[in-house]
Amino acid sequence: MNYFLAQALNNQWANHRLLTACAQLSEAEYEAPRTGFFPSIQGTLCHILEVDRYYLTALEGDRDGQIKDFSETLAFAQLKESQTRTDQQLLALCESLRERDLARSVELVRVDGVVRERIDRLLLHLFEHQIHHRGQVHGMLSGTGIKPPQLDEFFLDCDRPFRQQEEQQLQLNEGRVWRDYLPD
Repeated sequence: MNYFLAQALNNQWANHRLLTACAQLSEAEYEAPRTGFFPSIQGTLCHILEVDRYYLTALEGDRDGQIKDFSETLAFAQLKESQTRTDQQLLALCESLRERDLARSVELVRVDGVVRERIDRLLLHLFEHQIHHRGQVHGMLSGTGIKPPQLDEFFLDCDRPFRQQEEQQLQLNEGRVWRDYLPD
């Protein structure tokens, strides 16, 4: 199984569920101050996108591109479009990975200089980051009239009936989830 592709597909699905719920918010509710590290749903979703873009740039080997300011305050429609596109980029990157790629290092431009990180560790960090902040948005939604979506699922066979519509919307083929790495 390509573990990183499975995580990227699950990430896409979780983002889809979360953004579908957030789409029911008014712009005022989306922007409203809330308890959280990034004190609004808008701020937290924009942070998730910002970090995704930064790490994707690093994973693609674009050292100069990492210097770009990825922080933006986006209206919901713009954010959803950008996050959907970024999720697709992450999927493509993870699908292209081969076993030998995982131990390869990439450069990260930090405020205190350039550091090198292994691709597998960087991806694990990125997925953990996304899960963490999606959970914060989930909690913030609890303070609105919108029911927070189920986010703690993976692609278990017993849950398939509950996700078929979303899989069709995302054109998600579960065969991609469980496929082994292609040989080097």
